[in-house]
Amino acid sequence: MTAVLSSFFLSDVYDDDVFLFPFFFDGKPLSGIFCLLSTRNAGSMDVQETERRHAFLKKNGVEPAKTYACYQTHSQKVAVIDTVDENHFSKSLSDADGLVTGAGCDVHVYLSVTVADCLPVYVFDTETGAFGIVHSGWKGTGIVLNALKSMKVETHPETVCVVLGPCICGNCYHVEEERRRVFEVQFDSIERRMPSEYPLGNVVKGDCLDLQAANARLLANAGVRNIAYCKNCTFTDERLGSFRREGRDFTKMMAVIGRNNRVHSL
Repeated sequence: MTAVLSSFFLSDVYDDDVFLFPFFFDGKPLSGIFCLLSTRNAGSMDVQETERRHAFLKKNGVEPAKTYACYQTHSQKVAVIDTVDENHFSKSLSDADGLVTGAGCDVHVYLSVTVADCLPVYVFDTETGAFGIVHSGWKGTGIVLNALKSMKVETHPETVCVVLGPCICGNCYHVEEERRRVFEVQFDSIERRMPSEYPLGNVVKGDCLDLQAANARLLANAGVRNIAYCKNCTFTDERLGSFRREGRDFTKMMAVIGRNNRVHSL
């Protein structure tokens, strides 16, 4: 099944501290669900920076008391928020790099991860209303498939929309040969099992890796048709946090997904 790709640039900044962008279904933006990403100007959003995070969320219409986060370890582990328990709101879940809503979860819950060069992936099921978000670095590539499996049991790939947010791009993410070989073996194996066109081109490009292409490939082979991707690169766009550009004191951006009644369009 051919993927329907939609691309966008982070051209509009709201009060210099946040980017907003939509999900797309058959090339058209959806309402009722939003993707949010803090800018470098908003400051580092580490899970320990509670006061800064709460102020940012409140400013952008998100309830801190209903926002889940996780202590990230570059894993492929996804935590399921299956029941609404106010005792757990605003607390970070340990040992996870992704969060999804389960069958018993209230729609007025927000999920978040932090990123800087790694890829934020936003997931929304247009049929069931389930949604999720993952932090996908090179070690965690494949976590998005675990997110799909962890969502409501009736979730079907063809009703799912995915947004691949900004990350370090396939022209800037230079990696050592050993890491490239790992990806070459993995995606050569996928190609042999399920041959189809790469939605965003090759995963290994010269001496670089393309995290968006890797995730698009995995999603397309899982049956997800609607994939949107951001063309901004965290390494070259100074509005975005980047470990490789900024060094040790890099800016951790907060990526948030939630339900609302607003329509976001490009």
